[in-house]
Amino acid sequence: MKILFVAFEFPPLNRGGVFRPYSFVKYLQEFGIIPIVVTLAEESYSSVYDQFVIDRSIAKDLPMDTKLFAIEAENHEQSTSRLNNFINIYFSIHGREVKKWEKNFIKQIDQIISEYKPTAILATVPPFSVLPLVYKTSVKFKLPLILDFRDAWSQWRTMPYGTILHYKLALSFERKYLSHCSAVIATSLQTIEDFKELHPGIPENKYNYIPNGFNGQLMHWKGLDTTKEKITIGYVGTFYYNPEARDQMLTPWWKKKAHRKLQYIPQKQDWLYRTPFFFFKTLQQLKKSNPELYAKICVKFVGKKQDWLLKMIREFGLDDVVHILGQVSHDEAIRFQQECDLLFITSAKRIGGNDYSIAGKTFEYIQSGKPILAFVAEGAQKDILSEAGTALICDPDDIKGSTELFSQLLCGRSVLVPNYNFIETLRRDKLTSKLADIIRRVVKTDNELLPA
Repeated sequence: MKILFVAFEFPPLNRGGVFRPYSFVKYLQEFGIIPIVVTLAEESYSSVYDQFVIDRSIAKDLPMDTKLFAIEAENHEQSTSRLNNFINIYFSIHGREVKKWEKNFIKQIDQIISEYKPTAILATVPPFSVLPLVYKTSVKFKLPLILDFRDAWSQWRTMPYGTILHYKLALSFERKYLSHCSAVIATSLQTIEDFKELHPGIPENKYNYIPNGFNGQLMHWKGLDTTKEKITIGYVGTFYYNPEARDQMLTPWWKKKAHRKLQYIPQKQDWLYRTPFFFFKTLQQLKKSNPELYAKICVKFVGKKQDWLLKMIREFGLDDVVHILGQVSHDEAIRFQQECDLLFITSAKRIGGNDYSIAGKTFEYIQSGKPILAFVAEGAQKDILSEAGTALICDPDDIKGSTELFSQLLCGRSVLVPNYNFIETLRRDKLTSKLADIIRRVVKTDNELLPA
C-alpha cells in the first residue's frame, strides 16, 4: 500500500514540526505502508523562512529507499513594503507559507500520483496553508484524505485574529476540511475535545489520538543525585514567546491602538507561562530562603539567545546561575540532556480552560531517564507528565508552594516513580502502528464505498 505523505516541514530542516512526520515515515514501511513524501526543497528554505537551521543528523536513520520529492518554491521576489506585508498578514486566513510553493506542487503532483498510484493522502499541519492544496488534490484524484494536526488550527494563536470575521472564516474552512477528510489525528486529547465542541456536526469516529513520542530505547532511570556539589538544570529549544504578541493577546480592546481595536481572540492564552518567568521567580525566592541550596544550582539553556530572555535573566538577578549556550544540532541536544541532572519544561496557560499543547521535547525528556522540573498550567502537558511519573509538577501561580516542592526535590525528600507501562506506549514505532491501522481502515472504507 502506498500513501502520498505531504509534509511541508521535513528534515534536513530543523524545526519542531519535522520530528513527527520524519518518525512516521521512518517506521511506516515496517507495517506494510510505503510513504511517498512531498516536502519543501532545501534550496527554497530561504524563500519561506526568515531564519532556519539545517541539521542533517535528524534523518540519519531514514530508510535508504524512502521516496522523497523535494519541490522547490518559486524564487520570485515579493515586495517588502510595510503596506504589502500588512495586506499579506491581515487578509490571510490559511497563512502564506506555501504561496511560492503552490504552483510547483500542482505541476508535479499529477506525475507523482500517476507514477506511484497512492491509495490515500496524509498531510501533516501546520503550516495550515497546506490544507487547500491537499483538499484540492484529494478531490481531483478521488483519494481519501487523512489530516494530522500537530496544532489546533482555529484555536492556535500567538497573535490575535484581525477581526472576529477572520476567526469565523478560519472556523468555516476548518469545518470544511474536517468534514471532507476521512480521518483526523491530533497530538492531544484536549485538541480533539476542542474540535468536537467547535464542530458538533463532525462524526466523532473520525477523531484519533496519536501523541508525539520518542525514537529508540528508553534510558535507564537514574533519579536525582542530591549529593552532587552542582545540580545542572537544562532546557532545549525555543520558548515560542514574543512580549508584543502577549500584549496584543491580553490587552483589553479599549486600551489598544485604533487599528487593533477589532482584534479577536477565541481562546485567551498567556504565553508568559511558556517562558522561565515563574521558574525564575522560584529561584529568586529560593535564593532568599535557602542561599546554600541556591548555590548548588546551575541552569543551562540550549537555543537562541533571545533579547527578552537575556533581559529577564538580568531583571531577576540570576546571571550567576543561568547560562544560554546557543543553538546546537539535534544530536548535540540529546547529548546535552544526558549531561543534565534535571530537565526543565513549561506550558502555556489557557485562561478559563485547559491548554491543548504538548511540547515535542517532552517525549525526549521522558525517554532520557532524567527527572523533569515542570512549571505547567492545567492542560495536556501537565496531564501527560503526571501520568509518566517522571516530573515534579510545580504550579506557576503558587511560587511559595513551588519553592517548597523544588527544595524537597533538591534535598532528596521528594521521590519520582516512573510509570513504565504508560511510558512504553510513547515509543514511536508503537504510535506508527496506530497510524498504520488508521490508514488501512480509511483505505478499506473508501474501497467499500467505491461503485461496483
